Amino acid sequence: MESLKSTSIRFLRSSERLFKLDMAYLAKGGAWTTLSFTAGTLASLVTMVAFGNLLSRETYGTYNYLLSLGASLSFLTLSGAGIAVTRAVARGQEGIVPYVLRLQLKYNLIAVATVLSVAAYYGYKGNMLFAASLALLAIAYPMAEAFHVFVQVLTGRRRFDLLAKTVSIITLAATVATLLTLFLTKSVLALIAVYATFSLVPNVIAYLFVTRHLKGEEPDPAELREMRRTAFHITGAGLVGTAAAYIDKILLFQVAGPAALAVYGFAIAGPERLKSLIKNWGAVTFPNLAQRTLPEIRQFIYRRIAFALLVGAALSAAYIVFAPILFKLFLPRYLDAIPYSQVQALGLIFAPVIIYIGSIFAQQNMLRATYALSVGTQIVRIALFVAFGWLWQIWGLIAAYLLASLINALYGILIWEWEIRHLSRIHGHDE
Repeated sequence: MESLKSTSIRFLRSSERLFKLDMAYLAKGGAWTTLSFTAGTLASLVTMVAFGNLLSRETYGTYNYLLSLGASLSFLTLSGAGIAVTRAVARGQEGIVPYVLRLQLKYNLIAVATVLSVAAYYGYKGNMLFAASLALLAIAYPMAEAFHVFVQVLTGRRRFDLLAKTVSIITLAATVATLLTLFLTKSVLALIAVYATFSLVPNVIAYLFVTRHLKGEEPDPAELREMRRTAFHITGAGLVGTAAAYIDKILLFQVAGPAALAVYGFAIAGPERLKSLIKNWGAVTFPNLAQRTLPEIRQFIYRRIAFALLVGAALSAAYIVFAPILFKLFLPRYLDAIPYSQVQALGLIFAPVIIYIGSIFAQQNMLRATYALSVGTQIVRIALFVAFGWLWQIWGLIAAYLLASLINALYGILIWEWEIRHLSRIHGHDE
């Protein structure tokens, strides 16, 4: 066993020259990340099977729509604070965390008010299911977003082991609660209530557990100003993205109804889980990116982009092969979703590139580049989804997703080149 471990480490070290990555660190962090992803995937699979076999398409489509609507209306949360926390904690400045939580809780009240106002509108129109569901989500989404900062704390500490264990426990608890509710009732409101509860309460508990022994001194005013600047700028850049993340589901519900949304929801679930895995792998590199200089990153960026494309292509191919088997085994009532799902998976090829470049911009505090990438990519996504989805419904949304993935990957590379050359000219002029 020890010989096998030593051989594996030597192999990883030998591959570092090619990809310019700390492969041993990446493998260790990636192993815990993959464990967390595996637990989440199994929980998601069990929940999907239960939804797919115990609920009608119309009921599940309505449930999916309400979650998407509530999340999209919660776009006014201070989501960019997470990046600021990761950067600060990676540099040993953990004292900033309580300030970030308080700032988020105050700012996120805007999102609470926004969702509650829409809930009141539905109540006025007599749709009490939508009104009550959105009222629950109005509290759950924005408040959970604030306490979810525990993830960034553990990421900055590089405690991927503890992060994996904590997230897995939260996922397991939410899954058990959802399954029990499904077996007891088919009520959409009851399912929304369980979702809201297990979105918020476990995050609060995890935050209190992770931050019980914060290290580092009290942040000085300059650090707090830098934190607020980073948080608000990254949040501003991501506002369009939050709405764009749910525009496909909201549009499809309006155009084709809840049954079509149910098929689409199951079709994209697998590729979206794999995209989450890519994001989790990317999170392993975040602390290292914060400690690199731009000239250092410039030396190896295209090798890492090539590596990212290989990873994305491998995940895409694997999913395309296994998707029919998984649907036949677990979701026999949704076999019509298989071709949609397989084509959707092609977008995984480009996802790692977009995530990696966005991570560089965020961790290097390249605010202008972050704005350009976030706003530009999401405008492309929204425009294509609205145009194609309105015309061709499910196939239109999938075509829009693939085209947007390709365009946005190329767009991210162009922004990188423009920014790095611009900065090189400035520094060259200064010298």
